[in-house]
Amino acid sequence: MDLVIVVALVVLQVSLQPSLAALFTVEAEHTSYNSEYGGNVVMGCRFSSKPANSQNDLKVIWHWMDGSPDQEVIRLVGNLESSSSSKFKGRVKLLTDELKNSWAKIQISDLRITDSGTYQCLVQTTEGTDYKTIALSVGAPYHSVSKQIERTAEGDKVVLTCQSEGYPQSPVVWQDGHLQSYSSNTTTTTTPDGLIKVVSQIEVSSSEKTKYTCNFTKDHSSATFHIPDDIPLRQGENDILIVVLCVGLVLTAIGLGVVIYRRRKGNCLLIQLNTEPKLNVIC
Repeated sequence: MDLVIVVALVVLQVSLQPSLAALFTVEAEHTSYNSEYGGNVVMGCRFSSKPANSQNDLKVIWHWMDGSPDQEVIRLVGNLESSSSSKFKGRVKLLTDELKNSWAKIQISDLRITDSGTYQCLVQTTEGTDYKTIALSVGAPYHSVSKQIERTAEGDKVVLTCQSEGYPQSPVVWQDGHLQSYSSNTTTTTTPDGLIKVVSQIEVSSSEKTKYTCNFTKDHSSATFHIPDDIPLRQGENDILIVVLCVGLVLTAIGLGVVIYRRRKGNCLLIQLNTEPKLNVIC
């Protein structure tokens, strides 16, 4: 009886080996990708066998799974490639040269924040159908930090403002020249491109000589204010400065004129003394 069971198991194993060997599978090159806003990304999945008849029996479909309903990003049926998604129009292509190496790869250009999500790579041949899912995360560094200084109505304080755009949201830390931290008034809004606009402010004394730095901690981008050197003059102060400069220029011009006149007068006297009395010298 035991011998019969063993023989039966061997026969079953031998009969299953061809089907197991021919099992069609798809594997993701990477399960997740992190890419930058405005850049490009290439995502791929590898299928276990090459198409038997060139590409005629091959179907490749990529879906973006986070839409409602899911959106078809691009498809290839035989040799015909198409894309019906307005979201990815003009920004996606299938790398057909990779198909001969059993790779189904797509390239998405000019990446947007809204391109983040889960993608499905489905491959179908005469040997079977399989798919894998891949996660894409698109971020935007806070590269450029703009700064602004405004006097308060009282005049003894100034409001320091830092502003930048990126994704995801970044905390903002303020410190002075002694590394003392300051609490800030920070607000956020979302731009039409999906970026987060972060505006952070603190109010400090306008007379204390020190520096203040705002640091967007996500990407360590920062801007520094030097007080009081960076404080803009009031309108009245500007007017006074202009008047003083104008008066200074006028006085300088008068002084130069007097010096030139005296030198010329002195030269004339020397000429008159050294010439004959009959000659008239006009100065």
